[in-house]
Amino acid sequence: MTETATRTRTPWYRRVWTAVSLLILIAVVEYIVLPKLALARESLHRVEQLNLSWVVTAVLLEAASLVCYSLFTRALVAHQHVNFFWILRSDLTGYGVSHVVPGGAATATALRFRLLVSGGARPTDVTATVTAEAIASPLALVLVAWLTSIPAVALREATPAYLTMFLIGLIALVGGLLAVRQRSRIERLSARVLQATLDRLPDRIRPWISSVTHRLRDLLADREVRKAFLIWATLNWLLDAAVLWTFLAAYGYVMHPVPLLLAYCAANLAAVIPLTPGGIGVVEGIAVSTLIGYDVPAQTALLAVLSWRLIQFWAPVPIAGLTYLSLRAQGARPKN
Repeated sequence: MTETATRTRTPWYRRVWTAVSLLILIAVVEYIVLPKLALARESLHRVEQLNLSWVVTAVLLEAASLVCYSLFTRALVAHQHVNFFWILRSDLTGYGVSHVVPGGAATATALRFRLLVSGGARPTDVTATVTAEAIASPLALVLVAWLTSIPAVALREATPAYLTMFLIGLIALVGGLLAVRQRSRIERLSARVLQATLDRLPDRIRPWISSVTHRLRDLLADREVRKAFLIWATLNWLLDAAVLWTFLAAYGYVMHPVPLLLAYCAANLAAVIPLTPGGIGVVEGIAVSTLIGYDVPAQTALLAVLSWRLIQFWAPVPIAGLTYLSLRAQGARPKN
């Protein structure tokens, strides 16, 4: 019994992380979310005055954002000839599931993996695709934040936050350029590290890990994949940010795109830390507070953020149920 308890005991660092996450979440809810909810009750009458055309525009922009993400997925699995409509429905299913189930992204990734494989993609290719997207999507957001910091430094006061973001991005860019110039040397080093890692893994999973890593390497070396990253992964974020801008305009505040993107990137980068599913509560609190810091009226900022999250976060949940049912009804496609 003691041996079993030892094997199943949660590692100490996970317990520490859980405790820290809980404390951060409580602080966010107490000092950011709850005060905003009181303000929201005072502002609900403005929702009734919202022009329907603004809502339709926001829905279309969010739909375009989700389509761009699936176009990026298609670029990564292009050689598998998986039907784009199947990819789109698989992505929508995973996106919606990640917002409501325990385990969030991990559970959604497993479901999306199974759906893409059922759509005709090879398991190793899907694993490499999911891994590449997990790296590329946040990287695209960081790229947007850094590019936005350039005009922010030039057009607004060069605050320490702007300068820090700009310098970090500049260092990363220089490092990336150096890595490209020294690619052969880095590849040899990576190969040695990979081989040393594989030698320490159980024999039964070495071939699978090796296949996935080589497929991931091939993906990242593909010029079309890099182009898809710059276009579709970046547009995915920019169109979603446009939804937030649309709701700000709908509630009467036309915001300059530079501070809007900075607020948007700050909120979504905070959501990368898995405190809550999809960053719920964290994204709203940081986005509203940052917008208010950019002189957006408090009621307008709150209503715009809540409206944006309603379209971006909650609307895909019932859609995910419908897309999952449609995929199950269609059944698995024959693999190439």
